[in-house]
Amino acid sequence: MKLVIIGGQKIAYYLARMMISKGYHVYIVNKDPRACESLAKNLSAVVILGDGSKKSVLDQLDLSGEDLVVLLTNTDRDNLIISQMLRHYYGVERIVTLVNDPEDIEIFHRLGVKAAVSPTNLLLQTIQGLLLVDEMEEFSPVEEGRLVFLRLEIPRTSPSAGKKLKDIPLPTNCVIGAIIRNNAVVIPRGETELLAEDRVMVLCEPAVQSQVIKLLVGE
Repeated sequence: MKLVIIGGQKIAYYLARMMISKGYHVYIVNKDPRACESLAKNLSAVVILGDGSKKSVLDQLDLSGEDLVVLLTNTDRDNLIISQMLRHYYGVERIVTLVNDPEDIEIFHRLGVKAAVSPTNLLLQTIQGLLLVDEMEEFSPVEEGRLVFLRLEIPRTSPSAGKKLKDIPLPTNCVIGAIIRNNAVVIPRGETELLAEDRVMVLCEPAVQSQVIKLLVGE
């Protein structure tokens, strides 16, 4: 199986470097002579100078249905054209393509390219996640005061920092629903270790609120 990267420069370089380190045979197609020179100099990959949307260039890759192709050209149009050539001329179905305009993703899906990745969408999801966390109140009553929602940041001095959740003596009427770590959401389990600078989302009864804060934040 070959991994073929068409287009891109910096992304192509870093992706190729990672995949080569994992033992893959990497082929790179790029129509920029300077990019090809740099890629060939710095990577143990087969580098082909040419336009990946040209069949004469794709023919040089000796493609088969087992190969994986990553499309990183600058335009969705070129990525779409190349994806269809790969499918219809060479039987390649394992295609990952960069999509600049999120509205074009549906077009790729309809034309058989399921792995269409939009950096715009990924950024939007990250931003929305951050905004969602920032909009949460530090202390919010729930169910007319019968429950309390807490958002707490774990300081380095916390008595619970470095401990697994199962080893923290939280009261039974308290639940940690989520942990925000490095802008990612961690669904907590008993084996999950609580780290300094984690932000935890806690639901508890008002009667144990002070106890929970003392356990997770400290005095």
